[in-house]
Amino acid sequence: MYKMKTIKLTLIFVTLIAVHVKAQTYKIDTSEITYENKLRPCFNVKYDAPPVTVKKAWDKFFNKNYNVKIKGIGLLTNKDIITGTDVTIADISDKRMNLYAKITNVASGSELSYFMSFGYDFFIGSVDYSKEFAGMKKILNDFSMEFLNDYYADEASNLTSKIKSLEKDISKNNKSVKKNNRKAKKGSAEVANGLSAKNTAKQMENEENRRKISELNKQIENIKIKQQGLSRN
Repeated sequence: MYKMKTIKLTLIFVTLIAVHVKAQTYKIDTSEITYENKLRPCFNVKYDAPPVTVKKAWDKFFNKNYNVKIKGIGLLTNKDIITGTDVTIADISDKRMNLYAKITNVASGSELSYFMSFGYDFFIGSVDYSKEFAGMKKILNDFSMEFLNDYYADEASNLTSKIKSLEKDISKNNKSVKKNNRKAKKGSAEVANGLSAKNTAKQMENEENRRKISELNKQIENIKIKQQGLSRN
């Protein structure tokens, strides 16, 4: 009976882990945004990345995939709403359109609100232009998957570089400790005491570096979980 309970608890634990690993990393919501004093239909999605990173990726994505240059990003300009005006995106419509995105800072990173129009007061939404609105969501999914895969890969790479740097520091300290121990054997008691104090400092530094490495490894594992949770929605 005890063994059966243990097996059931283990299965529940494994299931919870699997659910956690497969948890969705991003979620696209349908919403509205105030633009030109009116509510406009839009899509909202939150990312871990800061707004400036999302803006640059947004510009790169549309430039690469649709030959669309996003305006309002740069050293001399950083507008609240960035735009692509009078553009054609075949995945949405063969008509000329305007593309808008508002990317703001939130506690978890950033929030992107994405909306489009065929011109003055003809904004694309689920009611009037349902097919085009679905096309917009497809593009947002395309962007989200591409952007987050690249972003998490870069983040993991940066963390790995930090770990390697800390490991080099630990190795360097270990070599110094060995060198000091050899000197201490040949020196006076006073010299040996001084070298012992230096070794203690090096060892304490190593302990702190190991703690940092442990934290960085946890961050990398968390990134892996988010990467595994990437799925279109």
